[in-house]
Amino acid sequence: MNGCRLWVVMVAMAALAWAGRAEAAPSLPSDSLCAEETARSERQYGIPARLLDSISVVESGRYDREAKATLAWPWTVTSEGQGKYFPTKAEAVAEVKRLKARGVKNIDVGCMQVNLMYHPTAFASLEDAFDPAANVGYAARFLKGLFGATGHWVTAASYYHSQTPSLAAAYRERLMKVWNASAVQPPMAPAINPIKPGPNGKPVPSTSPRVDEMRKAFRDHQAANQDESRRIADAYRQARLSEYQLRRARMVEVRRSRGLAVDGY
Repeated sequence: MNGCRLWVVMVAMAALAWAGRAEAAPSLPSDSLCAEETARSERQYGIPARLLDSISVVESGRYDREAKATLAWPWTVTSEGQGKYFPTKAEAVAEVKRLKARGVKNIDVGCMQVNLMYHPTAFASLEDAFDPAANVGYAARFLKGLFGATGHWVTAASYYHSQTPSLAAAYRERLMKVWNASAVQPPMAPAINPIKPGPNGKPVPSTSPRVDEMRKAFRDHQAANQDESRRIADAYRQARLSEYQLRRARMVEVRRSRGLAVDGY
């Protein structure tokens, strides 16, 4: 009987100790969330090391006195020319809801400051928009699409901000300072294991159910990404059109102020 009670006590103490360790397990601090996700996306999408991270620092960075460095902040909201850093995700979501209720549409959110007006279908909800993994993942795919269109990572990164030449150039200069300061090393080329051809010169069909399953999963993943790729391309075109319209409107105002004709311009 005493042995049974002792066993129960020992089990209870072990359970309490495990629970205590679980509660004490440190969660990733907010100022590390963006860096964690940008590093993961850089590996996943083949983006040069620290480039996506540098973009996040330029987009949502704030100076951290303890770290003595500028770190990307996931609960950042920018609208009407003003960026705000909120202590929590819930407060950032609430701010966007307040802005939308006032009719504000041009709003940048999260680690990568994805614009909700130019990318209206990027996220399923505001909570999703402020999820660091979702926010950075979408930005990474958008950047990869820009690289596919330009063939140059630095140009793609400057276009991430704007395709207006003057704005892109200013952004590129600022970004390069951050990227160079991060001591970027050229990414290593991934090792490729070639498939040995069979007697007829074609790859030997797999006899492994696991390999077939992985191939099917890859094809399904590629098909699922096609829709998002189209949406990213649409957002890219819409951003270019909006910037063109803005430049044209400004030029029309200048011509009117100088008494010049605007018909046919």
